[in-house]
Amino acid sequence: MSVGNRIRALRRSLGMSQPALAKKASVGQSTISDLENDKKSTSAANMQAIASALGTNPQYLLLGEDALPILDKVGKNSETSEDEIEIKFYDELPISCGFGSFGEVLERDAKTLKVKKQPLLERNISRSNCAAFPASGHSMLPTIKDKDIVYVDLGRTQIKDGKVFAICHGGLFKFKRLYQLPLGGVRIVSDNTVEYPEERLTAQEIIDQQFEVIGWAWSWQSMESW
Repeated sequence: MSVGNRIRALRRSLGMSQPALAKKASVGQSTISDLENDKKSTSAANMQAIASALGTNPQYLLLGEDALPILDKVGKNSETSEDEIEIKFYDELPISCGFGSFGEVLERDAKTLKVKKQPLLERNISRSNCAAFPASGHSMLPTIKDKDIVYVDLGRTQIKDGKVFAICHGGLFKFKRLYQLPLGGVRIVSDNTVEYPEERLTAQEIIDQQFEVIGWAWSWQSMESW
């Protein structure tokens, strides 16, 4: 994952717009935009300021090292034990997520959800990259059921064959298994293959159909629903 991807993922998970991050770090918005698009680098002082504004350190932004940002409590009055942290929970599944607009979804007010810290540490997932979403539908049965809570690492968007990812496809938010195809294509697979046949997109169709990987679905909490 690039420097730009790490900055963007952290910013979105904290619910900050580019102007808000620029203001907090006392840098120009163009600096944030150039960094997120991997167009230009910036000074060490600016990188330190941006890292501080995102609750992490320059080493993580530049190299992906020391990846667990500073653990800050979301609510001042929250009672969280030492082995728990709070992450953002978007209890209303985003019905639509047009290309590039998912950041706006993450900038909405979110509830908080307490989770054990250890699983995140074991997988090198930062608190600010972790978000939870409800599953909808039956396309991933029997693995993920309707209304299950799915935990997503927003910092891991590079496809690893066979892993489950949160995606936006054609304006819809989904959970699917992804596989890379030659020449930049992608294979989109549901676990419920009987009702939901797999799809294959070329590199051009990825653009045309507004396909975007939101993050790696690293865990899910199953529950029965009426």
